[in-house]
Amino acid sequence: MKELDEKLSNEINEKFDQSFEFKKRGQIEESFFAMQEAIKLVPSPKSQWSESLIIITYACEHFIAIEKLADARALIDEYLNSDFCISYDDNPSFIKGIILFEMGDFEQAYEWFDKANSISKGRCFVEQPKKYKTFFNEYNQ
Repeated sequence: MKELDEKLSNEINEKFDQSFEFKKRGQIEESFFAMQEAIKLVPSPKSQWSESLIIITYACEHFIAIEKLADARALIDEYLNSDFCISYDDNPSFIKGIILFEMGDFEQAYEWFDKANSISKGRCFVEQPKKYKTFFNEYNQ
């Protein structure tokens, strides 16, 4: 995988910091716009960079937190459908499960949580809100 130029990486990090700061101040639309700007700075294909998964993870988590679920879903789908998605990494599958859960698509959420759970042997739930593991354990009972 390629590495982002240091200057570009710093610009992306600055936009991330701006986005997080706006969110902290309750300025959700400004936060959303700054995060979109950060993502736009990543050259296409966005998933080809060594930093891609970290950028995509933070951006998706941020979009989930500010309830921009369709944007989070589009971003994780782009990564999951890329040639750069690592099949043994549970994180993208778990993020997709979270997004679908929060969108109310419980059947598909379960499938993505199941995939992440299989890859991680249950570790994917450890540092996550309990509601996801509870849902996963109770969904098909």
